[in-house]
Amino acid sequence: MQLYHERFGHQDKRHVKMLLEREMNIKIPAVKEICEPCIFGKAHRKPFGSRKKATSDKGICTDNPEAHTLHGMPVDAMDPTATYKYLGIYQNVTLDHSQIRKQLIQKYQQRVSAILKSHLHAKNMFQALNTYAIPLLTYSFGVIKWPDTDLQAANRLARTQLTKYRKMHPKSCKERVNLKREDGGRGLRDVGDLNHSQVVRLRKYFRDKNHPLHRAVVKADRGYTPLNLATCHEPENMYTAELKREQWVSKPLHGKHPANVDKPGIDKQLSYSWLKQGNLFPETEGFCLAIQDQVIATRNYQKFIIKDDTIESDSCRKCHLARETIEHITGGCRLLAATEYTERHNTVAKVIHLQIAKKYHLPIEEVPYFKYNPQSVLENAECKLYWDRAILTDHTVPANRPDITLIDKVSKQTFLIDVAIPNDANVTEKYQEKIGKYTPLATEIKEIWEQRKVVIVPIVLSATGITPTSFISGLKTLEIPLKVHVECQKTVILKTCNIVRMFLNG
Repeated sequence: MQLYHERFGHQDKRHVKMLLEREMNIKIPAVKEICEPCIFGKAHRKPFGSRKKATSDKGICTDNPEAHTLHGMPVDAMDPTATYKYLGIYQNVTLDHSQIRKQLIQKYQQRVSAILKSHLHAKNMFQALNTYAIPLLTYSFGVIKWPDTDLQAANRLARTQLTKYRKMHPKSCKERVNLKREDGGRGLRDVGDLNHSQVVRLRKYFRDKNHPLHRAVVKADRGYTPLNLATCHEPENMYTAELKREQWVSKPLHGKHPANVDKPGIDKQLSYSWLKQGNLFPETEGFCLAIQDQVIATRNYQKFIIKDDTIESDSCRKCHLARETIEHITGGCRLLAATEYTERHNTVAKVIHLQIAKKYHLPIEEVPYFKYNPQSVLENAECKLYWDRAILTDHTVPANRPDITLIDKVSKQTFLIDVAIPNDANVTEKYQEKIGKYTPLATEIKEIWEQRKVVIVPIVLSATGITPTSFISGLKTLEIPLKVHVECQKTVILKTCNIVRMFLNG
């Protein structure tokens, strides 16, 4: 059939079928098998195979003037330095691995830059890098030899491009870029790990085959291909997620954050739910990770970490009462306590107050939480809800003003809800502090209001989103949706980033 195809040329499939039937005097039912090359040639508007006309003799390019195709087209000899593209790989008699790697890296950089110029949210941006840019390199794994230095350079190229387009802080922990989002990373695939897994799978494929051709290839491949099939030694993977995690934890500065997350009483999955959601802008996400890694250019960081001699003192530029560290900025400066910290605290309290009001069908305006202004008292037949209201007692109680007080008239239960946004290292201690702070008030309320039960519900969330296990317990106690955690965590992170930016620019 191929002879007929070459004879009649690349015409319409119906025309070729008609000519074949007329000459052979038979009925041809399988038109598709005959005319697929015709369809391919027509779609590309050129004769099939016209770019691969060359002759060679035992791997050596030769010039044979008598060489021609079946329909008379002459075939020129291929230049020894020329290449042609076959199955996506540029090749001649042999593969120029160095040149192919250079071309792939260049195209990879172009695709990475194009993605980073877009306005995608953080998770979508890294997913685009994994599905559009990195497959350019993975297609060559197992065929082209990739030294470890080139694989590391490809990973470094992605990080430098992220830094160039302000999606990553230049001093942030580099291992976090390639970790999964649920583990505290950003989810970018490591090309070294992908290369290793591809080589291992291809080695297994050839070794498991019992065909004589596969056995011959395994025996002959002594370093000719990246698979190196003749050796029994499996290549070592130096790019595993476990190794990256160990490197991250072992760092004295960057490792403080994972040490806080690994403390007892901290829910790791909830602490990184904002990363898994990935609905922040990549600039904001990268800035928050830089805050967690403690690489923000505070006076203390400049003076003692990067050794900047121009910084005379590391005292806070606002209050001048403590060292200017990132923990001091996010939750320890006295001049910010009455304004920025209070606003961040109240935003979380508004989210909780709004959900309680919806649950008990209290008369409120249907608006988003960031536009919600709670009333001092809301009441109906089922409950009474106080917002930031002092409670009078017979005995003097030091702490008598919880953020939210919920009185369930039906079950005769009172819930004292208080919100706290401490620094990362103080999350567990802050929960115990709230319990002890409001225990005397709970005792007084139970006697005066004749309540069956008074429950203290601390809502604690760190300035960068670290979440204790008690947070979900509190939501379950109040019987409000667990998705409230996502809103609270997002608003805290956005406000913390805003506080740090305003502090450094002020």
